[in-house]
Amino acid sequence: MNSKELQQDELLGAVRLESKWRFFAGTLAEWILDYVSYDPNYDPAKWAYVYRNNLLRVDETLASEFCDAMKEHEFLPDDIRRLVDEKGADKIPLVVVVDFDNRIFVNGFYDIALEEYAPKWWTKYFGNPYEYVPQEVRSLWG
Repeated sequence: MNSKELQQDELLGAVRLESKWRFFAGTLAEWILDYVSYDPNYDPAKWAYVYRNNLLRVDETLASEFCDAMKEHEFLPDDIRRLVDEKGADKIPLVVVVDFDNRIFVNGFYDIALEEYAPKWWTKYFGNPYEYVPQEVRSLWG
C-alpha cells in the first residue's frame, strides 16, 4: 500500500500540462514561480538545499522541467482520494493551480500573494482553486 502523506509544510497543487492534470505537494517556495522577484538576494550557490532543481523562474517554456523537478513530490489521484477518505477534504486542500496550457495561476493560500510571483504575462487569480479545475479533478475531494 502506498503511504504517501502530505507534510505539514507542503501545499497541494494541481498542474495542467498538455491537457493532463497532475498533482504535486510543494513547499511555499516551490509554488513561487518567479523566485527572483520574490527574493532578489537569493543565491542558490549559498544554500545546501536544492529545491525545484534551481529553476528560479518558471513559465510555460519550462513546464516539463518544473514537473520533472517536482516528480518526487507527485501525488496520484488515488493518493488524494485515500488521504481525503482518511483525513477529510478540509485537511487535504487544493491550494494552488498552475495551468501551463492556458498560462493561468490560481492562489488559494491566504498568507502570501503567490499570484504576484507568477509570470507577468499570465492570468493570475487569488481565489478558490477548485473553481479553476475540471469536475474530474474536483471530484477527488468528494
